[in-house]
Amino acid sequence: MLRRMRVRRLLRSSLALPASALGFWAGLAFSACQSSAPQRQATAAPAYQTYGAPAPGQYPQQPYPQQPYPQQQYPQQAPPPGAYPAAPPAVGPGVAAPAVQLPSVAGDPINDVNLGWLRQQAQSILTELVAALPDTARPRVQGIPLVVDDTVGDVNAFAACSNGRSLMAITDGLLEIMAGLAQASAHDEVFGGNKTDEYVKFIAARLQPGQPIPRPAGFFAPAAQVDGRKVARQHVLFEEETAFVLGHELAHHHLGHLPCTGKPGPLGSADLARALAQNVPLFNQPYEAAADLAGTTNVLDAGKRRATHWSEGGGLLTMRFFQGLEGGGFNLLLAFQHSHPSPLLRIPLIQQSANYWRRNGGVGLPMIPVGG
Repeated sequence: MLRRMRVRRLLRSSLALPASALGFWAGLAFSACQSSAPQRQATAAPAYQTYGAPAPGQYPQQPYPQQPYPQQQYPQQAPPPGAYPAAPPAVGPGVAAPAVQLPSVAGDPINDVNLGWLRQQAQSILTELVAALPDTARPRVQGIPLVVDDTVGDVNAFAACSNGRSLMAITDGLLEIMAGLAQASAHDEVFGGNKTDEYVKFIAARLQPGQPIPRPAGFFAPAAQVDGRKVARQHVLFEEETAFVLGHELAHHHLGHLPCTGKPGPLGSADLARALAQNVPLFNQPYEAAADLAGTTNVLDAGKRRATHWSEGGGLLTMRFFQGLEGGGFNLLLAFQHSHPSPLLRIPLIQQSANYWRRNGGVGLPMIPVGG
């Protein structure tokens, strides 16, 4: 699969994250999924780097999708304090929202789909994930930049290299969909119903290439939308979704799946423009699985440091969305699906990694980076 992207509004800002195992079960097998993506006009640029040759006894290493680098480096900032009521600690996926009444919340940034705030949260979450990595892995991703792609309608997240420098990226479209999922799932937990599947069907039926992410008007009753219990729960869910997506991509770097591991930005405008024009190879199934296993552990390790503990629930919620697109008879294939395996393969990995972590007292599956 090859895909090209065109440079759009290119903004530069400096970014540095604070300093704070590819071992894999024998017998794990996958079938590669191939699909073609729509073509976009590209600027001239050198080709992406690809994986090196596998070490003896390792899985075959197909090129990992070092995808087009997006347009907008987002500056690291802390989220505004006291923006929403705190939820009680979660201990696993699908934890019920608090039964105690909480004050209503007007102007919540997730309800309002405030993209500036969602981007800021993504950066803050990435900072927490890096800080929670083991001492052997953290230096490999110290200072890695997070870039936001504001291409209208694009739904994706990826790890990549540009001119020998490592980067991570997420699109506004994926952040917006995760905000919608968090709202719907929190509503279901507090008030019952099945708004989550309704939201998946709504997006699948209306999302068009190059068009903004559809927003369902009147989807929630006004009183339910501002209910403090729902708002508190949707913040935890959004954090968990974002943490899983970024933890997966971060794992590609600290597990050595990319040739630029240990060489983070900063990246300039010329680097961004070059990366936007690159070809995207097919994803590598074993590396994708390893990133899910390690990413889930990273989410749980970071989550146990928080008052509102993160679980794998957000990752499973994100997979529920993409599984709904695949199984609902909808003719919709997003960039995220081009670059990642089917949720049917990923869901068991997320669950098994989380179960292992809990059975072993907060110790995750041992993961050996490429090259040892």
